[in-house]
Amino acid sequence: MLNTRQKKVLFCVVNEYINTRKPVSSSRVLESTDISYSSATIRNDLKKLEYLGYVRSIHTSSGKIPTDKGYRFYIDSVSEIIENLSVSKKVDSFSDYPQLNVNILINHAALLLARTLPVVSVITKPRTDTLKIKAIRLHKTSDDYITVVLITEIGMVDTQTVLERMSDETLTKIEGLLNASLIGRSVDDIKEGIKNPDVLRKWKGTDVESVFDILKSVIEESSAETYVMRGLENLISDDLIEQKSLRRLVLTLESPKNFYKFLESFEKVQQPMVKVGNEHSYEEMSDFSSFIAPYKVENEIIGFVISIGAKAIDYQKAISMTNYVANRLTEMLTFLSRLGKIQK
Repeated sequence: MLNTRQKKVLFCVVNEYINTRKPVSSSRVLESTDISYSSATIRNDLKKLEYLGYVRSIHTSSGKIPTDKGYRFYIDSVSEIIENLSVSKKVDSFSDYPQLNVNILINHAALLLARTLPVVSVITKPRTDTLKIKAIRLHKTSDDYITVVLITEIGMVDTQTVLERMSDETLTKIEGLLNASLIGRSVDDIKEGIKNPDVLRKWKGTDVESVFDILKSVIEESSAETYVMRGLENLISDDLIEQKSLRRLVLTLESPKNFYKFLESFEKVQQPMVKVGNEHSYEEMSDFSSFIAPYKVENEIIGFVISIGAKAIDYQKAISMTNYVANRLTEMLTFLSRLGKIQK
């Protein structure tokens, strides 16, 4: 159990190390705090903090640097401060969202994070499973090819072109039938409906039957998560991050298979959270801190905002900015969703 003074000392050690990237001595603690005790008392506090696993020494005679446990204490402390603060109004913001394309919006948000924080920012694009269909369009791109366009309530578009010969009249008829049946239903609902043998039997022998395989393909494709990544150069230029650690992280982030395995550790995230070092279940993240916040449409989580940086990072700013971006995405996409419902 730490007393009030020892908590102050620990907070100071982590804060100073984040700002200077240098081991923190007892004299430096006294210089940067209002603690009115002797240097010997502070040295004893540092020894206790090291014994309890909050700090460690690089060399016997050097100052202290935080461990993952020390960073966790600091994160929990600054989180209490953040609750009473808002992100500066001076920060670069999004454009007026009624005119924004969702993909442009996601890219802009990722760039904003990477330019504001020394992190690599990763934003997963909205999962369309729970989004409702606003329209389905069938376009004859040539005599032998048809393009199917699936438009969701927030304006996201999925397309697929397939080999299918069909007259203009039939195409118009099928498009009308599909829209009458599917508008207002979620992708999840449609996936279940397509699996239903009674539904397939209903259209057996009609022109619509030929479109079911196309629709299945588009639906499956729309459920595949993709993501935007920006700011890798921020970590490459950070001298505190070892090249070996950075290579492992890059291999994780640039491989969709590895990235989605990494995402599994955040699968049950309902609220913003921070993980530091070995708190990650994914070994490649042991030398980093990650900040994750879900974004939503109508209280349904459809994606995540993730910032990944060195452990010695401005936690207050990183937490605030990651949450800010997630909240703005929630606000904008909910607006677009409601706008889509009004325009139906």
